[in-house]
Amino acid sequence: MRDLFRNTNYALLFTGNFVSEIGNVLFGFVAALYVIDITGGSAILLAVFLGLGALVRLLFSPIAGVLVDRWDKVKIIYLTDFIRGSIFIATAYIIFGGVDNTTAVIVLLIVTILSGIISAFFGPAVTSATPEIVGLDKVQQANGANSIILSITMIMGVVLGAATFGIFPFYIALLINGISFILSGVSEMFIKSEHKQEIPDHEPPHMIDDIKIGFNYIKKKEGLLRLMTYSLFLNFAFTPLFSVGVPFLFRDELKKGAWELARVDIVFGIAMMAAGLVVGSIVLKSMTKIIRVSLMFLSASFILVAVNIYLLTNGTISYNVFYIIILVLHVSMATAMMATNVPLNTGMIKVIDPELRGKVFSTIGAISGGAVPIAIFLSGPIIALTNVAFLGVICSLILLVPTIGFLFDKKVKTLLEGIEEDSKIIDSKFSQEVVPEGA
Repeated sequence: MRDLFRNTNYALLFTGNFVSEIGNVLFGFVAALYVIDITGGSAILLAVFLGLGALVRLLFSPIAGVLVDRWDKVKIIYLTDFIRGSIFIATAYIIFGGVDNTTAVIVLLIVTILSGIISAFFGPAVTSATPEIVGLDKVQQANGANSIILSITMIMGVVLGAATFGIFPFYIALLINGISFILSGVSEMFIKSEHKQEIPDHEPPHMIDDIKIGFNYIKKKEGLLRLMTYSLFLNFAFTPLFSVGVPFLFRDELKKGAWELARVDIVFGIAMMAAGLVVGSIVLKSMTKIIRVSLMFLSASFILVAVNIYLLTNGTISYNVFYIIILVLHVSMATAMMATNVPLNTGMIKVIDPELRGKVFSTIGAISGGAVPIAIFLSGPIIALTNVAFLGVICSLILLVPTIGFLFDKKVKTLLEGIEEDSKIIDSKFSQEVVPEGA
């Protein structure tokens, strides 16, 4: 992985993404607690706040993917960071000026919508630009490094968020977030990557047709649509419990401080970092096998988290026992997540044509994340009418659908094996190209 960071352009992309993500995590952590506090512990408003951003990203992802394939990806990356930075700094100024709770919630909802639109462009741009910057032969290392970004920024962002929430006013977190995006954009401006104009400037964009191209690619690739459908159910099960349920459990039902929740996220981030370093650096003998085994561990860990919450709520176990168990299970989930996502994303990046990556990945994101807004919105009323423990039971039952599908669907198995085989062929070609003549 050292060779990867000798690439100045990738080092700049890594640094910029790293700085902006710290601010992103900080804002997400603090904003959720802030919304719970100013709304008097309203699970429904918390769900609306979190679900709105996911819904906007979902709606704009296919459009963004089309435009990413047409525009300069590096410019998209740093311009979106500049825009997000300006939005958060402006919001900090508004909150600093003094507003009532209702106005504060409305302002945050608007920020969530704008941030969601911008994120819809930023994600596909980074995904599509990475192989152009590092080369296909180093994509797995880059994906491993990106997982390190996620884990370290989760740790640092949560630590800063917990400290900020307990010491400073909310607008300070907004200000830090805005500054982090601006600094990120400055770093990313120096990235040099050849922009490939796939469509002549004089040709008008046929956006609907291009969106269809992304969807048709997924539809024609045997097993890929089923894989995305199972991913949809997976996200439908995971997102409401961890995005809404767990923060609400600690802050409202258990009346715990910010650091109690922060430690759980920090442990999760450390485990992600360690797993990302390992998975991103090793040569995998069987991508298909490691993905299927990791998914089993991931699903089992999730169900045990739900059981753990249920036992605590019913008074079967003490809070200390619950807390130790949930920390251990977060380590297990983080490890399984990295062992699943890094090899799968690496294989997909390698086998998809460069001119289609933006369209295909944005469509994949739209399909696999299609149920996330609905799941988040539904979690609010469920918690309001029952509790987080009941939400965990429902999510565990839903999780059985994708788990069984991933393990026993023959078309999905064939797809994974095909991606693995194509990836090996591409790696073989690259290894032959770097062999000196006459060797």
